[in-house]
Amino acid sequence: MNGSLCAVRAFMRQTEEMNDRSIARSIALGRVAFGLTMLLIPHTVMSRLGDDKPGPLMWMARAFGIRDMVLGFGAIMELTEENPEGRWVAYGAAADTCDAVAAVVWREELGVAGMAATLSLAVPAAAGGWWSAFGLHRTRATHGTGTMSK
Repeated sequence: MNGSLCAVRAFMRQTEEMNDRSIARSIALGRVAFGLTMLLIPHTVMSRLGDDKPGPLMWMARAFGIRDMVLGFGAIMELTEENPEGRWVAYGAAADTCDAVAAVVWREELGVAGMAATLSLAVPAAAGGWWSAFGLHRTRATHGTGTMSK
């Protein structure tokens, strides 16, 4: 019976790690897709602003897209490791958390629709990112291959 219990625990650990990886990978892929969209067609994404979209605003939208692409590709690369640490996943979660906080703090500048749109992307990405980053970290620490605080 003891051997069966160990096998079940090993399976549960493996399933949990797969879930952390798949959550992190999904968020990272979404981040890259959103980043490419912001980089290539910011006018379309920001169409609710009307036809008058100043150049500096479009440049900032593209810079935001580049930020998301870098964070997404960093997480994707990290997730190819056998036992990822979760640093890049945590960096993305931190960025999403900051985006959500900024949307609430400066909600008058965004308007209700802008705040709702920002929160609808940032909050689930932050929650899933932190969940999976800590899960990856926990798995790595359990396997004795280092910690995120290195």
